[in-house]
Amino acid sequence: MAGVKYYKKLREKKYILEYNKYVVEGEHLVEEASKSGVLESIIVGEENKYDFNVPVEILSCKDMKSISLLNSVPNIMGVVRLKVDNVIKGKKIIILDDVQDPGNVGTIIRSALAFNVDTVVLSEGSVSLYNDKMIRSSEGTIFKMNVVRMNTELAIEKIKSNGIKVYYADMAGKEELDSLELDSYALVLGSEGQGISDKVKRLADSSISVPINNDCESLNVACCGAIIMYKFR
Repeated sequence: MAGVKYYKKLREKKYILEYNKYVVEGEHLVEEASKSGVLESIIVGEENKYDFNVPVEILSCKDMKSISLLNSVPNIMGVVRLKVDNVIKGKKIIILDDVQDPGNVGTIIRSALAFNVDTVVLSEGSVSLYNDKMIRSSEGTIFKMNVVRMNTELAIEKIKSNGIKVYYADMAGKEELDSLELDSYALVLGSEGQGISDKVKRLADSSISVPINNDCESLNVACCGAIIMYKFR
C-alpha cells in the first residue's frame, strides 16, 4: 500500500505535479470524483464501510488526521487524478483573470456547470486547480467542468478567432445585462482586488454591467458571475 508519507506528498505542489494526483476529503467529493471517472483509490478510517470499486487503504485515526487539512477529520479521503484540459470548448466560456480567492473560484465553477457554461479558463495568476478550499467550494463540480489553464490574452485571441464575442463584467459596463440576449459569449471576471486589467479591456468587444440599487457599491465576483451566467443559460 502507498502509506502516509505518500499521501502527505500529495498535499504539496511539487509532488502533485510529479504524480499528477492529489487528495480530496469527505464522502461527497469522493463520490463526485468516482462519478466523473477520476478517482484512483480511497483512504478510510478503521471503520471501513465504503465501496467505490477502487483500491482501499485503511489507516488509523492518527494517520488520517496527519493527512487531513480539515479541523474535523472525515472518515474517507480519495486520491484523484489531476485533470487539466488544454482546449477551450463550446460557445459559453468564463475567463477568470487572476481570481485568487479559492472560495470564489470554486463557486464560479459550480455556477458555470449549473448554467450550461462549456469551459472555464483560469489565468496563470488564478488559484491552483488542486487547492483544497477551491475544490470543496466547487462541491466536486470541478471534476465535471472543462477547466483550462491559459494566459488571459491568449485565451481571448483564441476565442475571438472562433467568432465568439468577449465581454468583461464591470459595474460601469457599456451594456446593461437586461438589454442583452446572447447564445454565445465569453465573459471575463476580474480579480477581487485589481479587477479587469487594461489590456483585457482593450482586447474585449464590450463590457456588461449588472443593475443594482444605489445603496450597494458593487457585487462579489462570484455573485456577479452567477447572475450573468444565469441570464445567458
